[in-house]
Amino acid sequence: MPLQAKSLSEQIAQHLTQKIVTGEYAPGMRLPENELAKELEVSTNSLREAFRLMENLHLVELQPRKGVRVCEVNPQQVRDLYDFLFLLLSRLAAQAAERWQDGQIEDLIAMVDELRVLFQNNDLPAAHEVAFRFLQTANQRFAHNAYLAQDIEALLPQLQRYSYIALRAETTEFDVSLSIFQRLVGNVLARDAAATVAAIREYGENQCRIVLRALARQSAA
Repeated sequence: MPLQAKSLSEQIAQHLTQKIVTGEYAPGMRLPENELAKELEVSTNSLREAFRLMENLHLVELQPRKGVRVCEVNPQQVRDLYDFLFLLLSRLAAQAAERWQDGQIEDLIAMVDELRVLFQNNDLPAAHEVAFRFLQTANQRFAHNAYLAQDIEALLPQLQRYSYIALRAETTEFDVSLSIFQRLVGNVLARDAAATVAAIREYGENQCRIVLRALARQSAA
């Protein structure tokens, strides 16, 4: 797949990250440098830089003399990610409720409507993508703090990976998530910061439980 980009390494990283998120590249899988470079029609230098970017996102491990492998997923990592990231997202949610202005919320409402339509049409992968576009847009718009925005942005790919595990494990999870997103937007519109924070925490806690159940089933299989 030829890739053209202003930042080629970022485009490569995005392409490979999507394969990890959806499980096409499974935990522990080796990513052969020469074969991937040939497949993507890029230099090994660009691919190595993409791997370094992905290592910073906790998606791959660069092992001396052994190459690159997709990071494993274990219960402690899942708990740590949801505990920490949803502290940050709670802060973001409160700020969105307290500070939004006209012109900043309408497209987010439209995304939740889009989520509903995609879910009704059973297009769960597309709905998953829209849900994370919602989170990215909210982060860029309401963080009001460079460190907060950077930390959330860096952890969202890992959350995407885990939430995709939840989606594959229990498709009803998205029904619950959609309901929470709808409530979340309503709370933001009402400028109810406490209820908005409660909704985002409920979203994280529910999804974390599902991912942990999925991992337990895999371990028992």
